Amino acid sequence: HVWIKSSLQKQKILNKNNMNKLIRFILVTVLAIIAGTFYVSAQELNKQGYAPLTKGLSLTYANYDDDGEFSGSYIMKVVSANLVITETEKVGKIVFDQHFFDEDDEPVLSGDNNLQMIVTVGPDGHFSKMKEFRKLMKVKEAVSKGDASSIPDDIQVGTIIPDGVMNVSAGNMDAKILTSDRKVVREERISTPAGEFDTFVVAENQVTKAVVSIEYRLETWYAKGIGAVKQVVYDKKGRLK
Repeated sequence: HVWIKSSLQKQKILNKNNMNKLIRFILVTVLAIIAGTFYVSAQELNKQGYAPLTKGLSLTYANYDDDGEFSGSYIMKVVSANLVITETEKVGKIVFDQHFFDEDDEPVLSGDNNLQMIVTVGPDGHFSKMKEFRKLMKVKEAVSKGDASSIPDDIQVGTIIPDGVMNVSAGNMDAKILTSDRKVVREERISTPAGEFDTFVVAENQVTKAVVSIEYRLETWYAKGIGAVKQVVYDKKGRLK
């Protein structure tokens, strides 16, 4: 298992007494970080891209508020990764198991505490689906379409990354995630509970449009063959969230 410390938004997102915040966390944060990271290329098929594509890879993200207090964790495991690339098409499917724990390290979901997500990549774009979303809401599934956070496999300091958009839907709940001003700002070797990683740091603006619009400034540390190993989120005034 790879253990990774990630600083995310200030909120008790995995508290069992606050399910609405958990739902928002899954719809917005998880889908934005994971479902949008599949910049499909031949290099990624050799596990050298900035996305988790290795079968059996398990990543644990620990969440902290702006006071450094632990507020929960999220474990993602790559169940399968099947991608095919030719000169004319890029298609494939990646299956993730997802497990959520609160600040007391107790499972959040009933049963096996697993909310499996299936990501497909094809000519029409990227799609993700969570069929067991009924564990959280009285809807059949949560679906996202689009690409909000792909990272090319040939980045270097100064690389400008294209803007992105992702639409998320769960029953009558809809959200749109927009990313802009995306740039690789530095190269950095960082130490985490999982060990040390050579990373590129990507800075970007992210706007989530749902009932209200929320704007953040993000810095994310990406390691080859893994994807995001750390993320820090600021509000539009530059305050840590």
